[in-house]
Amino acid sequence: MSAVVTPDAATARAALARDSVAVLTGVLDPARTREVRARLDAAATASEADGVPTRGYAFDTDDRNRRVFHLFNLDPVFAELIVHPAALGFVRDTLGDAFLISNFSANITAPGSGRMLLHADQGYVLPPWPSQALACNVAWLLDDFTVENGGTRYVPGSHLRGRGPAPDEVVDTVPLVAPAGSLLAMDGRLWHQTGDNASRDQHRAALFGYYVVRWLRPQINWNAALWPETVARLSPEFLDLLGYYSGNVEAQVPNGQRAQVRRPIALDVACDKAFALGPGAVRAGKA
Repeated sequence: MSAVVTPDAATARAALARDSVAVLTGVLDPARTREVRARLDAAATASEADGVPTRGYAFDTDDRNRRVFHLFNLDPVFAELIVHPAALGFVRDTLGDAFLISNFSANITAPGSGRMLLHADQGYVLPPWPSQALACNVAWLLDDFTVENGGTRYVPGSHLRGRGPAPDEVVDTVPLVAPAGSLLAMDGRLWHQTGDNASRDQHRAALFGYYVVRWLRPQINWNAALWPETVARLSPEFLDLLGYYSGNVEAQVPNGQRAQVRRPIALDVACDKAFALGPGAVRAGKA
């Protein structure tokens, strides 16, 4: 079964709900796609200069792939894309309104790079998994995804298995083929991997926005990873989407007057969601 690849947002969102994977084409026009692609290359260089390697991570089988993390530090364009309405439409359909930005990274395959380990993005959650996805991955395709250049591969129907793949499990995967400028959406239960790049001279780049239900700890500790100048230019609403002001008890437990990070009063809404302490606990320090 091939993933639905469509220019129609309603069709793509319905496919994501049904199949756990869908592609919405034409979100970025060709000029904008080339611009973001060039800015990613510059970000990769800046990451290396900051001491954050772009190669050699354990989840890749070789050091040919380039991974770029902490994108919000490296270029403001990435903060724009992570909250793009088309991306958040997929996220809200999958996770509801209470979600966090858990990570935003890039993957650039190179000729000769091997396949990533097969995995599901919520694989750190112990099985059996609930029927509701706990995570959503929305990728920005900055190059065409083809079978040859290492486009994402996935296992159709794997989101219904209630678990991630075992380390030694052998299953067939299907390549995902889609044009640059598209959004690829997957819910956190889908088994997938970076494909092997068998091309002679093609690099394939994509940005991967990873979102989780709000009570899950993000993959990146944003309070530790973001530069002070990055925090200064991000809006309070954006920082709140990172979970920057609170843990999974949200505003139920205030940080206190002497804390270095306190949630702005404008974001202090009634605690009516079931987080760690349950609904209706402490609000703004009052019982």
